[in-house]
Amino acid sequence: MSARLAPFPRFTGTEPCQGQGPDADPNWWTSSDNTDRVAAELSCLICPTREACLAWALDHPTEAGDAIWAGTTRKRRTQLRREFARTAAKEST
Repeated sequence: MSARLAPFPRFTGTEPCQGQGPDADPNWWTSSDNTDRVAAELSCLICPTREACLAWALDHPTEAGDAIWAGTTRKRRTQLRREFARTAAKEST
């Protein structure tokens, strides 16, 4: 991972996690209920700030916690960080 950290996403208010969109509930992203979490993950697919959100969550694992960020779970973000680290190590040799 780079030494630079992604800034917190600049939300416009049109994001599903901000309560926008059909039947979006802002609590889905932090819920422990699996149905809510799947709804959050699916809602992220149409989000205009998804890339910035994912970059922030990958660079700030403690702050992102167990919440859904850019349609990813904590476990998936950990997997992505490992994949990125392996790729970076290969590219630097």
